[in-house]
Amino acid sequence: MSDDIKNQLECFKAYLASGRAPRWTMGPADIHGFLTGLAIAGPLPEEEWLPWIFSGERPQFASNEEAWNVMCDLIDFEEQVRCSLGSYRIVTAQLLPYAGNGRFSAADWAEGLMQAIAVNPGPWQKAVDTAEQSLATVLSPCYDNQQVDGLINLDGLDEMNHHLRHLARIMQAAPSHQMFHAQAA
Repeated sequence: MSDDIKNQLECFKAYLASGRAPRWTMGPADIHGFLTGLAIAGPLPEEEWLPWIFSGERPQFASNEEAWNVMCDLIDFEEQVRCSLGSYRIVTAQLLPYAGNGRFSAADWAEGLMQAIAVNPGPWQKAVDTAEQSLATVLSPCYDNQQVDGLINLDGLDEMNHHLRHLARIMQAAPSHQMFHAQAA
């Protein structure tokens, strides 16, 4: 993922700020975690993953142009995330909200990854069976958010990326997966 991540999803971020987005619409970090999880398990058609971004609600747009721009942002971002699986840093510090003192909030990103597992749980059984520690490491900020703070430093981000690369290798080496799709809430 490129270092200019803050310049991505501009139309989507403007839509979020407009107040027209459904209440539980994912934020950029959630979306990245979600799309990373989908890419690791195997791509899904956009009509299956886009409703999850908006928590199953129908988004309301001010115009057809706004709808087009927001959807293009999301589809382009999905492609970038898919391509980033071969990168050394799948998740960059620029993507995560900075919390100060050299720490970044990874809880929303991990929550997005958990939602991706809910969308297509079948392939993730391979990770549960053979890479439980890697899966636990990348999901830990989500659970930490419930008990502590969900924050990681740059070393923690490097460790998270190491385990993501491991998961991607394991999942891509798995034989064809049976797909189970859950509906967005």
